[in-house]
Amino acid sequence: MVELAKKVNIKHPISVDHVDIRNDQFHPGAYVISLPLDDYPSYAWQTLFEIELWGSLDFWDRKVIIVENQLKLVTTLSNLQEKLDWLDKIVVATNKRVDEHNRNLKAEKESKEIELEDARTRTTIRNELAKWLVHRLSR
Repeated sequence: MVELAKKVNIKHPISVDHVDIRNDQFHPGAYVISLPLDDYPSYAWQTLFEIELWGSLDFWDRKVIIVENQLKLVTTLSNLQEKLDWLDKIVVATNKRVDEHNRNLKAEKESKEIELEDARTRTTIRNELAKWLVHRLSR
């Protein structure tokens, strides 16, 4: 059974002194900036995040990966504020998708419960009809 997804956000406030910043060993002049998340993202959240990420038109000069409860932004220093704002918007959009995902799951569950109740009612009606027919034949 698919479970409801939980929203995840970039942890705020962030202590800039504790943010891990490293040189990217594969791209000269690029850095890996590890931004902490407020929780460990579920598989559903990660999938929705990837959908938002790959749908972004600004993805060409930056890379983002999820590692445990961190977003790792791989980028150069140019327009860093803009890139951080972009990443924050991706997280916000992901959480909107989480809301939609959860609404769809709840609606599907309610629909299945209605179908199950309808099937039980039909069974009850059939049982009552069978009793009535037996009673009718025994007169």
